[in-house]
Amino acid sequence: MQRLLPLALILAGAASAQSDDCSNATAISGYGTYAFNTSSATDSAWSPCGGMGRDVFWAWTAQATANVTLSTCGASFDTVLAVYDGGGCPTGGAISCNDDSCNFQSSVSISAVAGSTYLVQVGSWNGNSSGSGDLDISAGGSGGSGGCTNPATGADVIVGDLNGITKYSATNGVSAYSIGTTSCNVGDAELLWISNNNQHPVIGQNIYRYENGRFEQMGLSWLKHGFTALQQGLCCTCQSSGTGSRLGIGCSDPYGSSLNGSQSGLGPRFEVNPSTGAFNYPYTAQGQSGNSVYKRIQVANSEVNPATHPNATFYGEGHYIAPDDSAAGNQANNASYRRISIGSGNLSSGWNMSWAAATVREEPAIRAWATHDPTVITSDVMVPGDGLFIVASNATDNGDGTWHYEYAVHNLYSDRACGQFMIPVPSGASVTNIGFHDVDYHSGEPYSTADWTATVGGGLVTWSTETYSQNPNANAIRWGTLYNFRFDCDVAPVNDGQAILDLFKPGAVLYASGDAWTPDPNGGGTGIGTSYCAASTNSTGATGVISASGSASVAANSLTLTASSLPASQFGMFIVSANQGSATVSAGVLCLSGQIGRFSAPGQIQNSGPNGTFGLGIDLSANWPVVGVQNVNPGETWHFSTWYRDQGQVSNFTNGLSILFQ
Repeated sequence: MQRLLPLALILAGAASAQSDDCSNATAISGYGTYAFNTSSATDSAWSPCGGMGRDVFWAWTAQATANVTLSTCGASFDTVLAVYDGGGCPTGGAISCNDDSCNFQSSVSISAVAGSTYLVQVGSWNGNSSGSGDLDISAGGSGGSGGCTNPATGADVIVGDLNGITKYSATNGVSAYSIGTTSCNVGDAELLWISNNNQHPVIGQNIYRYENGRFEQMGLSWLKHGFTALQQGLCCTCQSSGTGSRLGIGCSDPYGSSLNGSQSGLGPRFEVNPSTGAFNYPYTAQGQSGNSVYKRIQVANSEVNPATHPNATFYGEGHYIAPDDSAAGNQANNASYRRISIGSGNLSSGWNMSWAAATVREEPAIRAWATHDPTVITSDVMVPGDGLFIVASNATDNGDGTWHYEYAVHNLYSDRACGQFMIPVPSGASVTNIGFHDVDYHSGEPYSTADWTATVGGGLVTWSTETYSQNPNANAIRWGTLYNFRFDCDVAPVNDGQAILDLFKPGAVLYASGDAWTPDPNGGGTGIGTSYCAASTNSTGATGVISASGSASVAANSLTLTASSLPASQFGMFIVSANQGSATVSAGVLCLSGQIGRFSAPGQIQNSGPNGTFGLGIDLSANWPVVGVQNVNPGETWHFSTWYRDQGQVSNFTNGLSILFQ
């Protein structure tokens, strides 16, 4: 039996012949696929997207109000696609235009209104090629989404799409890549995009790998400097600025992967302040090119090899920094990521990459870790007056009485950076297999690539680079990078611990912290803090003991100190200092030094009673007894002891107790 084609396809096929004249554009409507061939087409007077020639036209009428995608994906040549308001020859700029979206072919999204007619123009880049393909018009697309329904105040640039990956030849076992980015302005003000000065966005590109419970950064690029903004509609309805020096409200602008990999237009990261968006112009090495990997994302071929990394998943990330976006306080959504598929290749020449899933907008790639491991804790750590870190962590049982602790710290836009990372561990814990991973700068960036050193002591596992005073170009965790820290411990985890970041550049705030998996600070018991400094025996033949319960969290403010094993019915009080000590005083050992504060306000001096014990709730929020200190801050360590009477006028002391506050 002969199979009949649906009427809609018959009509679409009949209407598919295209016109070479915009004043007589072929009329089409609704959704469908329309074949075209530009081999005989001539150049028109309209050349959008920076250059189009050998173009053909349709006058398309929308049958419904909807977001609509038009594409030439799969065409046999390098296409350019533009859409204009109205069905006649253009009287203004394109409402959406694209050169390279799906390889060298094109795709745009518009918010179409039922009954309205739009002029569709398809040609090739500067008329350099011609060929055949299909114009596909379908419902869907991103118009009206991406935050534009409720726009942010001021200019707000995001990565609306990661649109391509270009691989370059390998050098000494390292391959170079570049990632295409389509920006969107989802704010309520136009975004500056002025070339030849410092009033335009810069674009960073990164590649990451998730493998066997670890999320690590594999490579980073220098920064593409923006030079002109097209006025397209990928993310929402575009209100064109009418000029390439500003990205209109709701408008998008595509930069293909080859453009973002053009070495002459790439500048270094060290000249950019990610918090303010300020950067030098002219920038270092402007206009300079080099070998295939110079300035581009550099990834070691061995780190991509499917034979040695069979379970790895890779991600690409684009990140925009712009002065007016920063001035509006909209820096937190400037990065987006997309999953990568590894293609053909070998250990010598490297491996090709392509996109394997849709772009995840307004989220940096570190967020993907939790999609693989639901137990991952992700914490946003905001440094007042500066920028945002994201700390992610996980803890897994090794099955042998130890647990593995894994941390990733991503600096999204902090200029002060991080120079030290600390995880609290309880006294007596065994810490082994300490590890560190970073991403190397290259191509002349001045930053050190020396690995951080790790130490265990004072109740902390601490990783450090050089201090700012030692080396301003030390290997700190600067913006757009992710560093990893890990160890094994014989203490089980808790999910309400604190990871501590020591800020690298000088400033009013010294530390920042975020929620994380950490070894149980009680070591499986009920105490808080780390005991140090042996006490002398007292008249009972025992040594006085100080302990703490409640919480070391400043926000919880529920710390209680307890003194026990004291002589009965003796007066005493708790004492505190920022410094440990060990000095003989009267009949005991004073485990504090320096300026010592006394909890001796009314109601704070205690009596040990018949059981030789007393306790006191400590207010961390005010009236700290050390001169010049008002309250306790997260990240501070204070040392406590107990003074008490022993046999008349003789004084004695308990051991010392160090508490790192969170």
